Amino acid sequence: MSSGSLEDTLETVQEELESLGVEDALAREVVSYRLLVERLGEERNNEWWESLVFTETGRDRLEEVTPKTAVKARIDLAQRIGRKVEQDRLSDNTVSLFYLGPTAESQIDAELENIEKEDVPFETLESLSITFDEAGWADDLVDDTEPAIDTTDTVMPIGEITDESDLKSRRTLREVARQCTVAYGQSTHNDLRVPYYNIDR
Repeated sequence: MSSGSLEDTLETVQEELESLGVEDALAREVVSYRLLVERLGEERNNEWWESLVFTETGRDRLEEVTPKTAVKARIDLAQRIGRKVEQDRLSDNTVSLFYLGPTAESQIDAELENIEKEDVPFETLESLSITFDEAGWADDLVDDTEPAIDTTDTVMPIGEITDESDLKSRRTLREVARQCTVAYGQSTHNDLRVPYYNIDR
């Protein structure tokens, strides 16, 4: 599969999030990056985590357990899986794709509260089947983004945020999410690399 297909998938996910009632453009962008990376890391793809959230099986199970809120539950579960994996590898004074700090996370959660049930969203994600044998698969996924990263370790510092108040800036949050998404592209099958920013306290 080409990066063009990943770009198309990302665009489709953003459109689906909008149709579900996620009105804020930044929240849609961040959540779409998270859902794409989560799907790429699932067991039947690159095996970065034990998850089947964006498979037909995962969808069916959530619809059985939470029929009225299955779509929101699916998004929440996907984000929690990514956040847990990142938190297990990173120190507390960091932000990453699945955790952009308490203010941003509460704003994203508030946006996701507006989700309205749609018949079967995320079919494009479900059908995404790809294994990465080489790093760099996300290089062209986000426009004009080239993080400076050290790829010699399983965690990859991208940069430093010197003022925590910067995490209230939409521009900073968008840049962190974009840089982390592209840096996830250093991960390959069975070899997860977790990108992050240090927060200077």
